[in-house]
Amino acid sequence: MKIGIDIVDDDHKQLFALVHEFNAAADAQGGEVSGAQMAEILTRLQNYVADHFQREEQMQLEAKYDGYEENKRQHEELTRTLSAFIAKHKGGGAGAEARTATREMREFLGVWLSQHILKTDLKMRGRILPWAG
Repeated sequence: MKIGIDIVDDDHKQLFALVHEFNAAADAQGGEVSGAQMAEILTRLQNYVADHFQREEQMQLEAKYDGYEENKRQHEELTRTLSAFIAKHKGGGAGAEARTATREMREFLGVWLSQHILKTDLKMRGRILPWAG
């Protein structure tokens, strides 16, 4: 899922690694990530996406990229969703609620990340020059 901008592609690799860590934790625990572990992994993901979004949005602004507003809106959507999940599950949880939350977050992260890259970020290919940061 490379878009051809090295810094963005490297960030995406790290994002996929964090999503993979979440999925691996769920698989290791029978499809359920405990509330505390869910909050810990998702907090790290949230911190990383904040850095990534800032870099990506700055590149877009500097390049006067016409897809900036839509990209920013999608970034804000993910940020809100992660914040809500973290707040909801920080205190823990067990049983069906944790299993359901794990399933919902797995689905959301998998779909959001791949669709955002394929439908939104890929549009930047060839329209934003390599960025020095």
